[in-house]
Amino acid sequence: MPSDQPPRLQVLVGNIERRLRREDFGTGPRAELRRMDPRAPSAPAFFRLLAELPERTPLDVRQWALLIHAMALAAPDRLRRGGELGATLFEAGYNEGRLGRLLQARAADLPDVVPRLVRFVVAHDKPLDPVALAYFIRAIGVGGDDAERARERIARAFYKAEYAASQQTTADVGDNS
Repeated sequence: MPSDQPPRLQVLVGNIERRLRREDFGTGPRAELRRMDPRAPSAPAFFRLLAELPERTPLDVRQWALLIHAMALAAPDRLRRGGELGATLFEAGYNEGRLGRLLQARAADLPDVVPRLVRFVVAHDKPLDPVALAYFIRAIGVGGDDAERARERIARAFYKAEYAASQQTTADVGDNS
């Protein structure tokens, strides 16, 4: 008997990630997704991926468009699971001004902010966790406490990575004395 619950977001994102990484997906469709405007998705490759999802999912069509666009910007080589988004941003050299804009972003801002974030991370040769990005997009879309928790998670991971790097630098300086 099918469940009334939508599938878990990480499973759905994992399925799309695998499709985008496969050689037989093709560079043409991937390029189409990279060029797509997530505010008004019209790329056939997007609708092909969307058709593979169940009818009920944790994201709406525009959120999927933004996520798939972002994943295509990082595919195939820069999609990796398991990283905290905030830590990835710190490791890529994302500055506090950019971080502040990300943390202040509302749902309407995400189609501008998210692709810039992905391009920055990819340009600095860092992997992007598409599941973490999906949860962020979803939380900002829901708003309220979910959005605040998502922002806090990114900020904590960013500053935790910054602190760890400063401790490493301090240890390295101490070793050289």
